[in-house]
This record gives sequence, structure tokens and C-alpha cells, in this order.
Amino acid sequence: MKIILFLSLLIWVIPGFGKVKIQKPRSQHVTAFAIIVDEMTLEKTGGAVEAYRDALEADGLSTYIVSGNWKNPDEVKAEIIKLNKRKPVLEGVVFIGDIPVALIRNAQHMTTAFKMNEDEFPFPESSVPSDRFYDDLHLTFDFICQDSVNTSHFYYKLREDSPQQLRPTFYSGRIKYPEARGGDKYEAIAKYLAKAVREKKRANLLDCFVSFTGSGYNSECLLAWMDERLALTENFPLAWKNSRTAKFLNFRMEDYMKYRLFDELQRDEMDVMLFHEHGAPDRQYICDGPAPAGLQGYMNYIKSSIYSFVKREIERKKGTPEEIMAYFTKEYALGSDFFKDFSMEKIAEQNSLERLKTGIVLEDLKELKTNPRFVMFDACYNGSFHEDGYIAGYYIFNDGNTVVTQGNSRNVLQDRWTIEMIGLLSQGVRVGQWNRLIATLEGHIIGDPTFHFTPFAPNTLGMDMVIHKNDREVWEKYLDSPYADVQSLALRMLVENDTDKTMSPRLLTVFQSSSFNSVRMEALKLLSRYANEDFVEAIRLGLYDAYELIRRNAAIYAGKCGDPRLAEAVVDVLLNQPESQRVNYILQGALMLLPEKQGAGVYLAKEENTSQLMQQLNKDVADNVQTLAMLQDARSPQKKQISVIRYVRNYPRHANIDAYLSIIENASQAEEVRVNMAEALGWFNYSYRKNEIRQALENMLKRDQMPGKVKLEVEQTINRLK
Repeated sequence: MKIILFLSLLIWVIPGFGKVKIQKPRSQHVTAFAIIVDEMTLEKTGGAVEAYRDALEADGLSTYIVSGNWKNPDEVKAEIIKLNKRKPVLEGVVFIGDIPVALIRNAQHMTTAFKMNEDEFPFPESSVPSDRFYDDLHLTFDFICQDSVNTSHFYYKLREDSPQQLRPTFYSGRIKYPEARGGDKYEAIAKYLAKAVREKKRANLLDCFVSFTGSGYNSECLLAWMDERLALTENFPLAWKNSRTAKFLNFRMEDYMKYRLFDELQRDEMDVMLFHEHGAPDRQYICDGPAPAGLQGYMNYIKSSIYSFVKREIERKKGTPEEIMAYFTKEYALGSDFFKDFSMEKIAEQNSLERLKTGIVLEDLKELKTNPRFVMFDACYNGSFHEDGYIAGYYIFNDGNTVVTQGNSRNVLQDRWTIEMIGLLSQGVRVGQWNRLIATLEGHIIGDPTFHFTPFAPNTLGMDMVIHKNDREVWEKYLDSPYADVQSLALRMLVENDTDKTMSPRLLTVFQSSSFNSVRMEALKLLSRYANEDFVEAIRLGLYDAYELIRRNAAIYAGKCGDPRLAEAVVDVLLNQPESQRVNYILQGALMLLPEKQGAGVYLAKEENTSQLMQQLNKDVADNVQTLAMLQDARSPQKKQISVIRYVRNYPRHANIDAYLSIIENASQAEEVRVNMAEALGWFNYSYRKNEIRQALENMLKRDQMPGKVKLEVEQTINRLK
């Protein structure tokens, strides 16, 4: 026993990139975990790191401590790959301290919304900070360069011949101190790790949560907000005890909801906080200013608004202050003394105070003790761990009980299904494991990814997700679970093991028959992988589903699929269900993507009171004819062509596919135009003509001598459409 203990504590020194020290696990479990830490952080916080390691092992994870003077992400990844080849199987990693950041290019299709032109914007703005570089070992990258200013940032390009879909090999998390907060970062990290250890020792059922929706989110549709309740009753079954343990808050409830949220965040019993809002690295956008009250209130509001407009025009140097005021006075028939109280300084002060009251900012979080063990930021940029100050980091580095957050390093799609399978947290599944299931390029766990709540009933779900992930018999049994998200997980695992492609009809049956909103939504999402007849039928049915999120996603898929058989349902829902604001907003866009000759116009013509939509549709068709002519004319300005092509990413017009293919094949077109067109066709991954696109591109490769860049992009698009 003494010999075994000695060997288990042995520290390896690994040659290669430099000295890397690995402390082997002290106990053997079915799965393993790795703490990746830089040398200085380990030196300063060694006792806390080891205590955290001991807590992980007590929680059933054989845990490595891997430290090094990391020069670049490739060094870190090389060690992770080695560990992943060992037994027991690696289920996750956490990066503590100053671990190099990989910023990914040529992979915007793996994000939910990020579509910045990589050729026109600087690398720091047009790349995606992402730990998928480390945790998705299926992906392959080419190194580009190191950032010359922030030397911990490194740029990589996703290879064209790499897999083009995310399938993280294991989960990951970051414990990175936001240095804008000030103080001793090593002391703060040690203090955080002590909190993580403390929470691991505490039995804590997930039985108390708050969900908040901010202004401007999902078109401020009340149906979208209300229907989240339907799903969360399925996700968090223990929380529905009373009005304090399951709360749904909306920005409309108070003039300045920020302070109400502070009260909620400081409740000791809080387990989970869900934020649906707009965001920035340093701000959560909670609400607008209060609506004016009474006639005088409206008068003051109008005056304040005009003052702000004038201030902005002065700052833009659109004229002298006197000239601008004179223009507004004449334009809006204002009185001669309207601007007597105008002051640039006072307006700036008032705007600053109002801005402070309408959002949660870093300064607020410096002193606030947040207590939800897990906080989710369904928002842009709140999880920007590559910045010196970022919201998600401030939530874990305070004296409260918050252990782990989920946030996004870039902008994120509002219509993303953020609570997909979140009910697995009630089952005791680790937060990192849940995040792996819903992975995006920009979505990250900040804090301890191994954190989990006490399961309300004993189960081996978390273990089975690692050890039995390819065992179809295991997941067939889980389909009989009485819990919605366990069924959803089972469907997912069966689809991922569907080598004979037989799951599609079963998914459609589940979609048609399940009483669980979240299970039906999961079935619809999984059917999108097949993009076949069953998928088209699910979209049609989904447009009428009782659950708003399913109707919304069916509307999105209707536009991205483009099958003309969907036109009648699209028109019907658009005209006859106006109360679903977000759904209707999406359907208006989908209307223009369906083939014109077989599409919406046929059904609009049969309905009454559709003249406005018909005018819009006819104008869109006419504009499209002109646009296509410009695109196909090789003499057109290249910059204009590329700008229009990039628009195709968000609005895939299925009737234009033949024209788009001809542009790629036309040797007289500029190389960059052909490259961008080939890339744009990669966004037709749900199109009813997807296979047609892929076959045409494969034929081009066989017969054409394409320039190298065009060829690479065509190959990447083919891989994206598989």
C-alpha cells in the first residue's frame, strides 16, 4: 500500500515544449478530470488547488494537476491529448489562472449569431475566443499568429478539411480572475477555490430558482416569456413548492428592476438564476427607463429626448450648437425658450445616472454577494473571459455562494434554446456535462465545471454519459424515464449512435405524441440533423404547437428549409396568430425565402386583407431579380457583390441556389466573390435542396480547375452540408 501511494503521488516532468509537471490522481475512479494551471498560479495558490483536487476526488473524479509555464495553446492541448489517451477516461478539464486563449477564425457557422467580416475587421474583433479549441478534439486548426498587444491571445483558423460541427470530447471550464476588479488575483483565486470546496461538501437539491427577462428581448413577446414557465415546470420539478422557490420576473414589473434583482441574487436559498437579456462584457441590460406618467411626465420625456438628440448632433459636429438648436426649434415648432435649460454637462450627468439605474455593471458586482450556485447569462458578451473585466467572472469572485456561471464570449442568438436539457441539473448532472450537450463556439462555463446539485433520486446519468455514451441499450431504457430531460438526453444519445439512420421516423412519432414540451422541442431539433421528409412534417406541425418556443423554432426552420410545402402553414400562422410577436417577426422573414412560384404568394392571394404583405413580397421578388443580375455580372463592383453575398448567410433564398452555384463556377468572377459565394452556400445546411447543393459542388471539384482558395472553401462547404 505504501508503494502504491508513493507512485500515485509521483510528479512527472514531461519533456517537449518545456517543463510540464503532472501530479497523478491520488485515488482511482471510473472517470478522470484534469486541473490545468499555470506555474505561478500554482505556486501562489498551491494549497487551495490541492484542496480543490481532494474535493474532486471525494466527489468521484480521479484528478490530475497539470502545471506549466504555458507559452501557447498548442502546449496546453498537447498535454490534454496525452491525458485523454489514458485510463480512466477523461470527462472534463478546468483552466485555472493564466492559460493561453485561442481565438478562432473561419468557424462562424459554429456560433449562434456571430457573422463579422474577417477580411475587413481586425483580428481581435472578428475572431471568437473559444475553449472548443481545447475540449473538442475532433476539430483541427492551423495556427495563424500571436496577438502583438495581448500576448496571451493566439489566433487559429479552423481547417477546411476539419469536421465542421461541434462535438466536444469532454467538458471544460475557466477559473480566470477578472483583473479589472483589482486586488490580489492569486488570493482571489484561492478564496474562490475554497468556496468551490465548501459547496461540494454541501447537500443541495435544486429547489429554488428565478428566471428574468429584460427589455428588448425576444421582441418583448409576453407569450415567449410566459411559455418558459411550461418548460421549467418539467425541468425543475422540486422548485414548484411556493411563490418564493419558482419566480418569473420581467423588466415591466418595476421601473428599475435592477434593484429587485439584487434582492433575489442575495437570497441564501437561491440555487439557479437565469438571465435572458442583452449584454456587453461589462454590463447586463436590464430595462429601459420608466414610461412617462401623466401629461407633465410626457412633456418632460419629450424635452429630455430632444436635448439628448441635440447633444449627440453637437458631438457629431453637425453644426454649431446655435445652428442645431435653431434647426430643431423650426423642425418641431418649439417655443423660443425651449432650450433655456440646455446644458451638455447636465444631460451627460442625467444620462449617466439613468444608464446606471437600467443595467447591472461591474461596479455593482464588486461589493454584491451573489448566492445562486449557478447563474446562466442568455446574453451577448457577458462571458467574455478574454477581457480584463467581464460580468460572469465578477459573479463567481465575490463573497457569496455563486460557484459557476455560463456565459458567451461573443454575441448570441436571441432565439437559441438556452434551457435545453437544463433539467439534468436537477438530476445531479455536472454543469460542465450539461454545457457540453448544448455547446456553441462562444458558450463557456466560468467557474467549477464539476459542480452539481444533489440528485433528487439516485441515478448514474452523469457516469453513463461518459462510460456508456455509445451503448444504445442503455439509452433505450432511459426513454422510459418519467422525467422530460432524461427522455430528451436519451433521444440525443440514440441519434448520435444512429449509424443506420433509422431514428428519424421515431423522432417524428415522439414529436407528435409526447406530452412534454421540452421533449417535443428536442425531437424537432434532432430532426433538423436529418433534414428530410420527417423534418418538413415536424416543421409544419410545429408552427401550430402549443409551446411558443416550438412555434418559434419551427418558424426559423421553415425559412432555413424552404420547402414549398410549408408555404400554406407559414401564411396561415402569419395571418391568423398575431399574438405570437416573435414567431410572426420570424415568419415575415421566412415568407421571402420560400420559392416564389410555389410559395407564399399562391396562398396569400387566397386570403383577404393581405395587400400589404403581397406588396412586400412582390417588391422583394423584384429586388431579388435585380440583385441576382448584379451578382451574376462579373463586371459588378466586387465589394458590393460580397456585401450582398454575406447577406445570404442570414437569408438563404432557396430559389436562388442555381444562380449561386453558377457564380462559383464562373471563372470570370473575382476569386474573392467565388470564395464568399461558396462559403454562403454552407449556410444552407437545413435546405430541402441541401443534397443538390452538395452534389453540384462535388461535381465542380471533379471537373474544374479552381483557384486554391475557392477549392478550399468549396471543400469546407461540402463538409458543412454532410
